[in-house]
Amino acid sequence: MAGTVSKPIVVGVDRSSAARAALEWALDEALLRDCAVRAVVVWSVDLAKEPPWQPVERIRARHARHLEDTIAEVTRGRERLPRIVAEVLEATPALGLIEASKDAAMLVVARRSGRWVRRALLGSVSSACVKHAGVPVVVVPPVLEEPGAADEWLIDEQLPAPGASAGA
Repeated sequence: MAGTVSKPIVVGVDRSSAARAALEWALDEALLRDCAVRAVVVWSVDLAKEPPWQPVERIRARHARHLEDTIAEVTRGRERLPRIVAEVLEATPALGLIEASKDAAMLVVARRSGRWVRRALLGSVSSACVKHAGVPVVVVPPVLEEPGAADEWLIDEQLPAPGASAGA
């Protein structure tokens, strides 16, 4: 459609290898769709990690710098790139990404590896986005080179069920 601007793809970015893979996927998809990518980092003050006296602007600037570094790393050596808009939002990750994606074509998030108990107790950004976003959500699996990323489920389907004999 001539004159029609495609909606952008919103992708959640943090410093993980899984998020870098999600950004790579979003860039490739944006080239196919001829649309922009909004690379979004969502942050909030974490008193367990941040000194309470540190200025919020300093924290925001650090997140913006990390986002720019990640974009530079992922785009290095690519022949073609879509337009990329870097965005830094202060919010909880899932709510920030859901809000940022309201006018997007889709939301792309990474599924981080981790123990199922931790994910069940604390929840998951990707799960919350899938459940609550008003746009299609693409969940990019973790990078296999990341320690523990190959299989986050602790069940081995090749083992016999409890109580069953091994020869059955």
